[in-house]
Amino acid sequence: MKLAGPQQPPAGHRSEKTSSAGPDGCDRLVDAIICDVGNVLIEFSARRSAEIEQLHGLGDGELFTATLKTSAARLAMSGAISHDEWHRQTAAIIGDAAVADWLADHGELNRPVVEILETARAGGIRVLLLSNATTRLWADLDHHGIRNLADQVFCSAEIGYAKPDPRAYRFVLEAAAIDAGRALYVDDTASWVEAGRRASGLHGYVYGTPSGLRHELAALGVTV
Repeated sequence: MKLAGPQQPPAGHRSEKTSSAGPDGCDRLVDAIICDVGNVLIEFSARRSAEIEQLHGLGDGELFTATLKTSAARLAMSGAISHDEWHRQTAAIIGDAAVADWLADHGELNRPVVEILETARAGGIRVLLLSNATTRLWADLDHHGIRNLADQVFCSAEIGYAKPDPRAYRFVLEAAAIDAGRALYVDDTASWVEAGRRASGLHGYVYGTPSGLRHELAALGVTV
């Protein structure tokens, strides 16, 4: 698939030439939604992390840093080391019991976002998930029964690239044969949304609330 070149339209640009009619006859500007998982589709509680830290005698924020911000975490999320090796190195920092408790927390399903994606998909919009995660991602999806929510799921550890690496976005677009200018990327991290825009010309939305996501999709001609 030919990806968009370096000269991209400004963020928020709407082009009538690339609109198409949805099932309800309305013009729409996107044919696909690429959605993040953590704190968009599945919400993880800071309170639960604090409880784990207190239980295991860890400092404030130490759990988050050890599990997600170390070199081992970065390597695991890009597939350079296995989930088991990440577990071993992380347990050496905060203890195996703390890692086990963190892994046992599968978060809370954001049901309004699930409904939005289901409705969009039923209306002919392709839905894809792109998550920075080790292969534990599948356990989270299975826990909530949403493995089949999307047309395709892309785990950074399996594709070999983690956001905001431009290759992560391009991999998804090429693998799914999607035109970047016809796709909306949804993520709760603003810099990663911007990276998607810069890398490929994706439409981008920084997730805040389900109603905000609905409003953004409506602006792109997708009624959910």
